[in-house]
Amino acid sequence: MFQPKILVRTFCLVLISVFLFSLGGCQQQAKKPSAQPARLSAEVKKYSTEPTISLYRTATGAKEQLKMEEYLKGVLAAEMSNKFPLEALKAQAIVARTMTLALLEYENGTRSKHGTDASDNHLEFQQYDEKQITDKISRAVKETRGQVLTYQGKFAYAMFHSLSKNKTASMAEGFPTLAKKASYLVPVSTNGMKYAPAKYRSWTVKVPRWEIKNLMGSKAGNLNDIRVSKRGPSGRATVLTAGKASIKAVDLRKEIGPDRLYSTIWTSVKAEGNYIVFKGSGWGHGVGMEQWGAYTMAKQGKNGRQIVEHYFPKMTWTRLYK
Repeated sequence: MFQPKILVRTFCLVLISVFLFSLGGCQQQAKKPSAQPARLSAEVKKYSTEPTISLYRTATGAKEQLKMEEYLKGVLAAEMSNKFPLEALKAQAIVARTMTLALLEYENGTRSKHGTDASDNHLEFQQYDEKQITDKISRAVKETRGQVLTYQGKFAYAMFHSLSKNKTASMAEGFPTLAKKASYLVPVSTNGMKYAPAKYRSWTVKVPRWEIKNLMGSKAGNLNDIRVSKRGPSGRATVLTAGKASIKAVDLRKEIGPDRLYSTIWTSVKAEGNYIVFKGSGWGHGVGMEQWGAYTMAKQGKNGRQIVEHYFPKMTWTRLYK
Protein backbone atom coordinates (compact mmCIF):
# COMPACT_ATOMS: atom_id res chain seq x y z
CA MET A 1 0.00 0.00 0.00
CA PHE A 2 1.42 3.40 -0.88
CA GLN A 3 1.98 6.03 1.77
CA PRO A 4 0.99 9.69 1.34
CA LYS A 5 3.68 12.30 1.91
CA ILE A 6 1.80 13.82 4.81
CA LEU A 7 3.93 15.97 7.04
CA VAL A 8 1.26 18.31 8.32
CA ARG A 9 0.94 16.14 11.41
CA THR A 10 4.20 17.84 12.42
CA PHE A 11 3.35 21.17 10.87
CA CYS A 12 0.14 21.70 12.84
CA LEU A 13 1.62 20.48 16.11
CA VAL A 14 4.71 22.68 15.89
CA LEU A 15 3.39 25.70 14.00
CA ILE A 16 0.30 26.27 16.12
CA SER A 17 2.27 25.84 19.35
CA VAL A 18 4.85 28.42 18.22
CA PHE A 19 2.36 30.96 16.90
CA LEU A 20 -0.26 30.75 19.61
CA PHE A 21 1.78 30.93 22.67
CA SER A 22 1.32 34.32 23.36
CA LEU A 23 -14.55 35.81 1.00
CA GLY A 24 -16.46 38.84 -1.02
CA GLY A 25 -18.00 35.90 -2.87
CA CYS A 26 -21.09 33.76 -2.54
CA GLN A 27 -21.62 31.98 0.73
CA GLN A 28 -23.70 28.98 1.66
CA GLN A 29 -24.33 27.21 4.97
CA ALA A 30 -22.84 23.70 4.96
CA LYS A 31 -25.31 21.76 7.10
CA LYS A 32 -28.24 24.13 7.53
CA PRO A 33 -29.09 25.75 4.19
CA SER A 34 -32.04 27.59 5.69
CA ALA A 35 -29.91 29.36 8.33
CA GLN A 36 -28.67 32.88 7.70
CA PRO A 37 -24.88 32.78 7.16
CA ALA A 38 -22.72 35.04 9.30
CA ARG A 39 -21.53 38.27 7.77
CA LEU A 40 -18.01 37.90 6.41
CA SER A 41 -15.31 39.71 8.35
CA ALA A 42 -13.13 42.37 6.73
CA GLU A 43 -10.11 40.10 6.46
CA VAL A 44 -12.17 37.55 4.53
CA LYS A 45 -13.95 40.04 2.27
CA LYS A 46 -10.69 41.53 1.05
CA TYR A 47 -9.88 38.31 -0.86
CA SER A 48 -12.30 39.05 -3.68
CA THR A 49 -9.51 38.30 -6.14
CA GLU A 50 -6.76 35.68 -6.03
CA PRO A 51 -3.90 36.81 -3.76
CA THR A 52 -0.18 36.38 -4.29
CA ILE A 53 1.83 34.44 -1.68
CA SER A 54 5.48 35.07 -0.87
CA LEU A 55 7.26 31.78 -0.17
CA TYR A 56 10.62 31.21 1.54
CA ARG A 57 12.63 28.34 0.00
CA THR A 58 14.62 26.61 2.71
CA ALA A 59 17.21 24.97 0.47
CA THR A 60 18.33 28.19 -1.25
CA GLY A 61 17.11 31.04 0.95
CA ALA A 62 15.28 32.45 -2.06
CA LYS A 63 11.95 34.24 -1.77
CA GLU A 64 9.38 33.49 -4.46
CA GLN A 65 6.11 35.16 -5.39
CA LEU A 66 3.34 32.71 -6.27
CA LYS A 67 -0.34 33.07 -6.99
CA MET A 68 -2.38 31.33 -4.29
CA GLU A 69 -3.75 28.62 -6.59
CA GLU A 70 -0.31 27.80 -7.97
CA TYR A 71 1.09 27.65 -4.43
CA LEU A 72 -1.65 25.23 -3.42
CA LYS A 73 -0.65 22.79 -6.15
CA GLY A 74 2.76 22.43 -4.51
CA VAL A 75 1.16 22.03 -1.09
CA LEU A 76 -1.13 19.24 -2.28
CA ALA A 77 1.78 17.54 -4.01
CA ALA A 78 3.71 17.45 -0.73
CA GLU A 79 0.87 16.84 1.71
CA MET A 80 -1.22 14.20 -0.09
CA SER A 81 -0.19 11.57 -2.63
CA ASN A 82 -1.46 12.09 -6.16
CA LYS A 83 -2.55 8.45 -5.99
CA PHE A 84 -5.46 9.59 -3.80
CA PRO A 85 -8.84 9.92 -5.56
CA LEU A 86 -9.57 13.26 -7.20
CA GLU A 87 -12.36 14.13 -4.75
CA ALA A 88 -10.07 13.54 -1.76
CA LEU A 89 -7.52 15.85 -3.36
CA LYS A 90 -10.25 18.45 -3.88
CA ALA A 91 -11.17 18.25 -0.19
CA GLN A 92 -7.49 18.69 0.67
CA ALA A 93 -7.31 21.75 -1.58
CA ILE A 94 -10.23 23.44 0.21
CA VAL A 95 -8.78 22.67 3.62
CA ALA A 96 -5.22 23.74 2.73
CA ARG A 97 -6.44 26.99 1.16
CA THR A 98 -8.44 27.75 4.28
CA MET A 99 -5.59 26.97 6.65
CA THR A 100 -3.16 29.06 4.60
CA LEU A 101 -5.34 32.15 4.85
CA ALA A 102 -6.12 31.60 8.53
CA LEU A 103 -2.41 31.43 9.32
CA LEU A 104 -1.65 34.50 7.23
CA GLU A 105 -4.45 36.57 8.74
CA TYR A 106 -4.35 35.43 12.36
CA GLU A 107 -0.80 34.16 12.96
CA ASN A 108 1.26 36.42 10.67
CA GLY A 109 2.56 33.52 8.58
CA THR A 110 6.38 33.34 8.61
CA ARG A 111 6.81 37.09 8.21
CA SER A 112 8.67 37.59 11.48
CA LYS A 113 11.15 34.81 10.66
CA HIS A 114 11.70 35.10 6.92
CA GLY A 115 9.87 38.23 5.84
CA THR A 116 7.54 36.06 3.75
CA ASP A 117 3.96 34.87 4.02
CA ALA A 118 4.94 31.20 4.05
CA SER A 119 7.84 28.76 4.11
CA ASP A 120 8.25 25.41 2.35
CA ASN A 121 9.44 23.89 5.65
CA HIS A 122 6.67 21.83 7.29
CA LEU A 123 8.03 22.74 10.71
CA GLU A 124 7.35 26.41 9.94
CA PHE A 125 4.34 26.39 7.66
CA GLN A 126 3.05 23.85 5.12
CA GLN A 127 5.13 21.43 3.09
CA TYR A 128 5.58 22.50 -0.52
CA ASP A 129 7.03 20.57 -3.47
CA GLU A 130 6.36 21.85 -6.97
CA LYS A 131 8.30 18.96 -8.51
CA GLN A 132 5.55 16.50 -7.55
CA ILE A 133 2.66 18.42 -9.13
CA THR A 134 0.59 16.28 -11.52
CA ASP A 135 -2.34 16.95 -13.83
CA LYS A 136 -4.70 15.44 -11.26
CA ILE A 137 -3.42 17.73 -8.50
CA SER A 138 -3.74 20.75 -10.79
CA ARG A 139 -7.30 19.70 -11.60
CA ALA A 140 -8.19 19.36 -7.90
CA VAL A 141 -7.00 22.90 -7.24
CA LYS A 142 -8.68 24.32 -10.34
CA GLU A 143 -12.06 22.73 -9.58
CA THR A 144 -12.09 24.16 -6.03
CA ARG A 145 -10.69 27.56 -6.96
CA GLY A 146 -11.29 30.17 -4.28
CA GLN A 147 -13.22 27.81 -1.99
CA VAL A 148 -12.60 27.99 1.78
CA LEU A 149 -14.29 27.26 5.09
CA THR A 150 -15.36 29.96 7.51
CA TYR A 151 -16.79 30.05 10.99
CA GLN A 152 -18.85 33.01 12.13
CA GLY A 153 -17.55 34.97 9.18
CA LYS A 154 -13.84 34.35 9.85
CA PHE A 155 -11.35 31.97 8.31
CA ALA A 156 -11.49 28.67 10.16
CA TYR A 157 -8.53 26.75 11.49
CA ALA A 158 -9.14 23.89 9.07
CA MET A 159 -6.68 21.33 10.38
CA PHE A 160 -5.94 17.97 8.85
CA HIS A 161 -4.01 14.82 9.74
CA SER A 162 -3.26 11.42 8.30
CA LEU A 163 -5.07 8.71 10.24
CA SER A 164 -7.47 8.34 13.17
CA LYS A 165 -9.28 5.30 14.57
CA ASN A 166 -13.07 5.42 14.23
CA LYS A 167 -13.31 9.03 15.41
CA THR A 168 -11.35 12.24 14.93
CA ALA A 169 -10.07 14.18 17.96
CA SER A 170 -11.57 17.10 19.82
CA MET A 171 -9.50 20.27 20.08
CA ALA A 172 -8.96 19.54 23.77
CA GLU A 173 -7.34 16.24 22.78
CA GLY A 174 -5.21 17.53 19.92
CA PHE A 175 -4.47 21.12 20.93
CA PRO A 176 -5.46 21.81 24.56
CA THR A 177 -4.28 25.44 24.40
CA LEU A 178 -6.61 26.08 21.45
CA ALA A 179 -9.66 24.31 22.84
CA LYS A 180 -11.59 27.55 23.43
CA LYS A 181 -10.33 29.44 20.40
CA ALA A 182 -11.35 26.75 17.91
CA SER A 183 -14.03 24.77 19.72
CA TYR A 184 -15.90 24.43 16.42
CA LEU A 185 -13.50 21.61 15.49
CA VAL A 186 -15.38 18.63 16.88
CA PRO A 187 -14.94 14.82 16.73
CA VAL A 188 -16.70 13.01 13.90
CA SER A 189 -16.81 9.39 12.80
CA THR A 190 -14.20 8.31 10.29
CA ASN A 191 -13.02 5.17 8.53
CA GLY A 192 -9.51 5.76 7.22
CA MET A 193 -8.23 2.50 8.68
CA LYS A 194 -9.80 0.65 5.75
CA TYR A 195 -7.16 1.83 3.26
CA ALA A 196 -4.30 3.18 5.37
CA PRO A 197 -0.85 1.52 5.41
CA ALA A 198 -0.62 -1.37 7.87
CA LYS A 199 2.31 0.25 9.70
CA TYR A 200 0.00 3.04 10.90
CA ARG A 201 -3.07 0.91 11.59
CA SER A 202 -1.20 -0.79 14.45
CA TRP A 203 2.24 -0.02 15.78
CA THR A 204 4.62 -0.44 18.71
CA VAL A 205 7.08 2.30 19.63
CA LYS A 206 9.81 1.83 22.25
CA VAL A 207 11.19 4.92 23.97
CA PRO A 208 14.19 4.67 26.33
CA ARG A 209 13.07 4.79 29.96
CA TRP A 210 15.57 7.56 30.78
CA GLU A 211 14.05 9.78 28.08
CA ILE A 212 10.57 9.55 29.58
CA LYS A 213 12.02 10.01 33.07
CA ASN A 214 13.72 13.25 32.00
CA LEU A 215 10.43 14.55 30.64
CA MET A 216 8.30 13.59 33.64
CA GLY A 217 10.80 14.46 36.38
CA SER A 218 11.89 12.83 39.62
CA LYS A 219 8.34 12.59 41.01
CA ALA A 220 7.61 9.98 38.35
CA GLY A 221 9.74 7.46 40.26
CA ASN A 222 11.07 4.43 38.36
CA LEU A 223 8.15 4.52 35.85
CA ASN A 224 7.17 0.93 36.60
CA ASP A 225 3.60 2.07 37.22
CA ILE A 226 3.35 4.31 34.16
CA ARG A 227 -0.16 4.33 32.69
CA VAL A 228 -2.72 6.31 30.74
CA SER A 229 -4.75 8.04 33.45
CA LYS A 230 -7.16 10.03 31.31
CA ARG A 231 -8.66 9.74 27.83
CA GLY A 232 -10.64 12.12 25.64
CA PRO A 233 -13.96 11.64 23.81
CA SER A 234 -12.29 9.91 20.85
CA GLY A 235 -10.47 7.48 23.13
CA ARG A 236 -7.10 9.16 22.75
CA ALA A 237 -4.82 9.39 25.75
CA THR A 238 -4.79 12.88 27.21
CA VAL A 239 -2.80 12.35 30.41
CA LEU A 240 0.01 9.93 31.27
CA THR A 241 0.83 9.28 34.93
CA ALA A 242 3.75 7.64 36.75
CA GLY A 243 4.42 7.84 40.47
CA LYS A 244 3.27 11.28 41.58
CA ALA A 245 3.87 12.93 38.22
CA SER A 246 1.62 13.46 35.22
CA ILE A 247 2.17 14.86 31.74
CA LYS A 248 -0.21 15.73 28.93
CA ALA A 249 -0.08 13.17 26.15
CA VAL A 250 0.24 15.85 23.44
CA ASP A 251 3.18 17.42 25.27
CA LEU A 252 4.92 14.08 25.62
CA ARG A 253 4.42 13.32 21.92
CA LYS A 254 5.72 16.74 20.95
CA GLU A 255 8.89 16.29 23.00
CA ILE A 256 9.56 12.75 21.80
CA GLY A 257 8.82 13.77 18.21
CA PRO A 258 5.55 13.59 16.22
CA ASP A 259 7.19 11.49 13.51
CA ARG A 260 8.54 9.09 16.11
CA LEU A 261 5.50 8.64 18.33
CA TYR A 262 2.86 8.64 15.62
CA SER A 263 -0.24 9.60 17.60
CA THR A 264 -1.82 9.61 21.08
CA ILE A 265 -4.14 6.70 20.29
CA TRP A 266 -2.40 4.46 22.81
CA THR A 267 -3.99 1.13 23.65
CA SER A 268 -1.31 0.51 26.27
CA VAL A 269 1.77 2.15 27.79
CA LYS A 270 4.03 -0.14 29.84
CA ALA A 271 7.52 -0.29 31.28
CA GLU A 272 9.53 -3.16 29.82
CA GLY A 273 13.20 -3.37 30.73
CA ASN A 274 15.02 -0.22 29.67
CA TYR A 275 12.08 0.99 27.59
CA ILE A 276 8.61 2.44 27.87
CA VAL A 277 6.56 0.64 25.25
CA PHE A 278 3.69 2.43 23.50
CA LYS A 279 1.19 0.32 21.57
CA GLY A 280 -1.22 2.25 19.44
CA SER A 281 -2.59 3.21 16.05
CA GLY A 282 -3.13 6.21 13.84
CA TRP A 283 -0.88 9.00 12.61
CA GLY A 284 -1.09 12.66 13.52
CA HIS A 285 -2.83 14.94 16.01
CA GLY A 286 -6.28 13.71 15.00
CA VAL A 287 -8.05 17.07 14.62
CA GLY A 288 -10.05 18.02 11.54
CA MET A 289 -9.98 16.12 8.27
CA GLU A 290 -8.54 12.62 8.32
CA GLN A 291 -6.80 12.21 4.98
CA TRP A 292 -7.24 8.44 4.81
CA GLY A 293 -10.85 8.99 5.79
CA ALA A 294 -11.16 11.39 2.85
CA TYR A 295 -9.69 8.64 0.68
CA THR A 296 -12.34 6.21 1.95
CA MET A 297 -15.22 8.66 1.41
CA ALA A 298 -14.03 9.43 -2.11
CA LYS A 299 -13.93 5.69 -2.86
CA GLN A 300 -17.53 5.55 -1.63
CA GLY A 301 -18.57 8.19 -4.16
CA LYS A 302 -18.55 11.32 -1.99
CA ASN A 303 -17.38 14.55 -3.59
CA GLY A 304 -14.86 17.01 -2.18
CA ARG A 305 -17.40 19.35 -0.67
CA GLN A 306 -19.28 16.47 1.00
CA ILE A 307 -16.01 15.29 2.49
CA VAL A 308 -15.12 18.65 4.05
CA GLU A 309 -18.68 19.13 5.29
CA HIS A 310 -18.44 15.78 7.08
CA TYR A 311 -15.20 16.62 8.86
CA PHE A 312 -16.10 20.25 9.56
CA PRO A 313 -19.85 20.14 10.32
CA LYS A 314 -19.95 23.52 12.09
CA MET A 315 -18.22 25.48 9.36
CA THR A 316 -19.60 27.31 6.35
CA TRP A 317 -18.50 26.70 2.76
CA THR A 318 -17.51 30.00 1.17
CA ARG A 319 -16.21 30.96 -2.27
CA LEU A 320 -13.88 33.94 -2.13
CA TYR A 321 -13.14 34.46 -5.81
CA LYS A 322 -13.79 32.79 -9.18
